[in-house]
Amino acid sequence: MKILIFNWNGIFNDLISELKDHEVIVNNKYPIPPEIYKKQDWADKVLLWNQNEAGGWADYIKKIKAETILFQHGRRGSSRMFPPFNEKIITDKVCVWSENDYNRLIEAGTPKEKIFITGTTIFKHLKPREPHKKKTLLFSPEHWCDGDIAENIIIANELRKGKFDIITKTLKGEHNSALYDNVIETDRNEHNHLEIVAETLSKVNAVVAISESTLELMAEISDIPVIIADCWIPKSCGGDERYKEYRREYSNACHKSKIKDLNETVKYCLKHPEYLRAKRKEIAIKDGGTNIENPLQKMIEVIEK
Repeated sequence: MKILIFNWNGIFNDLISELKDHEVIVNNKYPIPPEIYKKQDWADKVLLWNQNEAGGWADYIKKIKAETILFQHGRRGSSRMFPPFNEKIITDKVCVWSENDYNRLIEAGTPKEKIFITGTTIFKHLKPREPHKKKTLLFSPEHWCDGDIAENIIIANELRKGKFDIITKTLKGEHNSALYDNVIETDRNEHNHLEIVAETLSKVNAVVAISESTLELMAEISDIPVIIADCWIPKSCGGDERYKEYRREYSNACHKSKIKDLNETVKYCLKHPEYLRAKRKEIAIKDGGTNIENPLQKMIEVIEK
């Protein structure tokens, strides 16, 4: 079988090494290079992380004759299926991490025969917590299509007042790392992105963020308290005004705090890491699908079916 893979966020890293019996081409670049674009008639199966109208993905998928399979690339990866975007799943199949994601797609009108709950292999990269004397805080700035946002700077400045031992986890090309303290930068196009995130999480005691996204889920699975700074200001994205109505979701496994209370909330979480522990265990299954025994095999089954 000939398989064309569009890798992102490392979601196919483990899968790629297991497809030894197939002819595989992997593309990590976006926009789609012309030589890869021409491969649309070469493949029997095309594995994608994106099928949105934004960036031309939907137009590309409509031209592919091969079977197309969308794999969830991040926490709540189905957000554009809901208002204000209301995009429909156009790939032949879609693989999701958990029961929660399955239910989201059903709610958005996706035919259930298209949806497969496979889990994801990205959480196998998580590492045991490393013992350390200092209480360390990880700040995860919001990544937004128009670059660094004002809320990131507000949070960074507020955390400086708390005089915490801080690490800031930024993304290459999406953040100006010079604006933050003690930066660890990763590139989601690179193979080692997840390994660096996992290594960083193993050394921290709490995470502060604006969104409860993939890194925050990785923290919750690792039993690390997550504090959400409740300061998001609705804004457009790349000129798309619909993003002002973009619906954000938060689980009951994270702490939400106003900026004025942020440092006190962080101190409480560092002192009482047991708070919300049961909720973190619960969301690991409900959002992360960590109860699925062999995600890799389930992914392969969907591809080879």
